[in-house]
Amino acid sequence: MNLKKSQSYIDLTIKNWDNTEFGSKLWEMCEAAREYGNDQVEVHQVVNLGKRKGEWHYLIILNISQDLDNLGELIESNYR
Repeated sequence: MNLKKSQSYIDLTIKNWDNTEFGSKLWEMCEAAREYGNDQVEVHQVVNLGKRKGEWHYLIILNISQDLDNLGELIESNYR
């Protein structure tokens, strides 16, 4: 097993909590960060950067693990 581990981060701004499901947003971010079918992506940390101009700002840090011996299918993503 030849593992490659990396971290990535995403800025998240939430304007209205009434129509925002935080768990769903985190799941979407993890799915969007996957490059290959066998990639494992998990949320490492959610950093609350505070509220500015009526908007909440967060920094989402993701851990990404890839098995270079068994990558799986390349995932086509609309997020990249």
